[in-house]
Amino acid sequence: MMKYSNVTIEQLTDPEKVKDALEVRIAVFVHEQKYTLESELDSYDDISLHWAAYCDRENEDGTIDSHVPVGAVRLIPQPNSVAKLGRLAVLSSARGLYIGQKLVLNFINYCKQNGYHTIVLHAQYPRRGFYAKLGFVIEEGEEIFDEDGTPHIRMYMRNII
Repeated sequence: MMKYSNVTIEQLTDPEKVKDALEVRIAVFVHEQKYTLESELDSYDDISLHWAAYCDRENEDGTIDSHVPVGAVRLIPQPNSVAKLGRLAVLSSARGLYIGQKLVLNFINYCKQNGYHTIVLHAQYPRRGFYAKLGFVIEEGEEIFDEDGTPHIRMYMRNII
């Protein structure tokens, strides 16, 4: 079993570094959750802001790999100072370390500092509780909908400034 330490969250401003986020997303959404590569790599990546979580990884043989990408999230700017949180992913081997929570909290902080007043996301329905613990709510009238063959629900965080 691999061990991870020294979690850092970085905004990926260099297009070369965005590949780290894509690597995590492909591992989680394509290989683990069986979405198609075409649905994962969409046209929104080019207009989005990206973050990755990095850790040092201790391998089974005792060697250490530094600055290994283990998590990702993206922000798709929407009209009227709304940010869409999407593609939150953490490698299965790195779960349980609050990396997803750290990514979302970093995302919220970025939104607060950059004039976004609302965050919207499409949560996979079974994972809605994760977002609820972080302050996101399902508003009255929202219904479960299908996105790429998986039930999702729209959730919001409003008045974040």
